[in-house]
Amino acid sequence: MSSFPKYKTLYGVPHCHSSLSTGEEIPGRILSSARNRGLDFVILSDHNTFLIKEIKNKSSKIMRWAACQKACTSFNKKYKDFLSLTAFEAKSHLYGHFNIIGSSNFFSSPIKNINAFMLWLWANPSIVAINHPHSSVENIPSHKFLKESICLIEVGNGCLKNNYCRFERRYYSMLDLGWKVGAINGQDNHKKDVGVSDNLTAVLCKEKSIPALLDALKYRRTYSTESRTLKLLFSINKTFMGSTIKIKEGKKLNFNIWAHDSENLIDKIEVITSGGKVIRTQDFPPEKNISYLLSLTASCEEKWYVIKIYQANDKIAFSSPIFLKIEKSAK
Repeated sequence: MSSFPKYKTLYGVPHCHSSLSTGEEIPGRILSSARNRGLDFVILSDHNTFLIKEIKNKSSKIMRWAACQKACTSFNKKYKDFLSLTAFEAKSHLYGHFNIIGSSNFFSSPIKNINAFMLWLWANPSIVAINHPHSSVENIPSHKFLKESICLIEVGNGCLKNNYCRFERRYYSMLDLGWKVGAINGQDNHKKDVGVSDNLTAVLCKEKSIPALLDALKYRRTYSTESRTLKLLFSINKTFMGSTIKIKEGKKLNFNIWAHDSENLIDKIEVITSGGKVIRTQDFPPEKNISYLLSLTASCEEKWYVIKIYQANDKIAFSSPIFLKIEKSAK
């Protein structure tokens, strides 16, 4: 533990819907319920096509986007132990669905022109997450600016006992295509159940604040978990997950993996690399606390590493990757 940076682990839901679009519950009650259920943060991400419509606000009217912002601002002022953010979900028939996080503005149409989307992101710097990634996400153009903007991908979507899907293979295929995306888990709630299910996104923050949360999301200090009590830390050569290591081919890679869960015991970990290849498997007698050290040699064939955690009750967690930029050794 002492060899890792000191981060706070915040658990929350980065993708859910309120009655402002297709959900059943109003924003304020979603936030209150999530806080009461022990979450640290919620990102309200209503469908953008609804957000331009107006609703009543006392004696006047207010745009739904502004109403969501107002609800989050009010809740953040009232409760200092919980973080709420307004985002929005935008769809594209060609590329899938995206969550746009951290912007004070929004757009209300589907994404039809990827260049127009990039121009909007350039004018409104945001953190973009890929939601429930199906095969269409592999059509996203490999543009440098998009690769800087798209930081996250849902490795799990839904609620564990209701239409839950893992997107493990898509996660690895996007990494193989060169996307630097961190692992998140979105409940995608539409009912009054935000935070009921145990599948959550864990975010490793320097402090419990909105700027720190956004910083951690941007730099992929995240992992997807199906246990709300799992803590996971992962580094290579003291470089933390979500980051890139520049290293010469043939040099040593020293892995440091630590995980703890008091409720769902850990019985196996896997180290996974390019192509979804499992390069190391370590079984444990079911334990609350595991620590695993591993040394490998940097190879041009291995561009990223992900840690997969197996737990009791069929729960699985995925770390964000550590990426490698290999410098070929002089012959």
